[in-house]
Amino acid sequence: MDTPLAWWPHHLFGEPHLHTVRDVLLHAITETAGHAGHLDAARGLVDGRRWMVLT
Repeated sequence: MDTPLAWWPHHLFGEPHLHTVRDVLLHAITETAGHAGHLDAARGLVDGRRWMVLT
């Protein structure tokens, strides 16, 4: 998990801000969770239903 990234196109993107496999996996998980929340909010606006209600 703490292995450095084996390949990164430095000539296209410069230095990576994610340095290890762990960084990449955590970034992918948090981005997916955030976008899933946005989609759930948009769906709620369309059909008026809420999936999870926290009080």
